[in-house]
Amino acid sequence: MHDFDLHDIKILGIVQDNANVTIKEVAELVGLSQNACWKRIKSFEDRGVIKRRVTVLNPSSLGFHLIAFVNVKAAEHSEEWNTSFQQAVLSIPQVIEFYRLAGSVDYIIKVLLPDIAGFDSFYKVLTSKVRLTEVSTSFAVGEYRNSSAIPLPLPLNTSPDAAE
Repeated sequence: MHDFDLHDIKILGIVQDNANVTIKEVAELVGLSQNACWKRIKSFEDRGVIKRRVTVLNPSSLGFHLIAFVNVKAAEHSEEWNTSFQQAVLSIPQVIEFYRLAGSVDYIIKVLLPDIAGFDSFYKVLTSKVRLTEVSTSFAVGEYRNSSAIPLPLPLNTSPDAAE
C-alpha cells in the first residue's frame, strides 16, 4: 500500500477524471508548483499507481447497444482446461471484462455487442473453442453507473472536510 498525502489524492482524482488536463491546470487546482505536480505524477507512473492513460469511447456511438454478463461454470477444474478457456475468452474482442470468481459461478464475462444476433455469434464462437458445463447470461437493460474511477482514500490523520 502506498502512502498518499492530501495533494497526492487530489492529483490522482483530477488525472483519473481527465487524462488531458495539463500539469499547469493540476498545479493550480491542488495548490502546488508545476514541477512538484509533474514529479508526483511521474512517481505515480513509475510506481504503477497510474497504469496508463486512455480515451473512453461511447459504445452506443460505435454501434454497441447490448451489454451481456455471461456466467460460466467450468467444465472441469484442471489447469489445462482453465488455460484453454482463458485463451478462448481473451481471443474474442467483444469481451471487455473477464474475471474468475469464488462461489457458485466460476467465471463472469462482460461482453459488448451490437444486438442479440451479435450475442448469438459470440456464444457460438465461445462454445466452439472450449467445452462448457453451464452458461447463463443476463443482459443490461439500464445503466446507472459506468466508471473507471477508483475510489480514493483519504490520507491518514485527515478529516473528510479537509479533502474539499
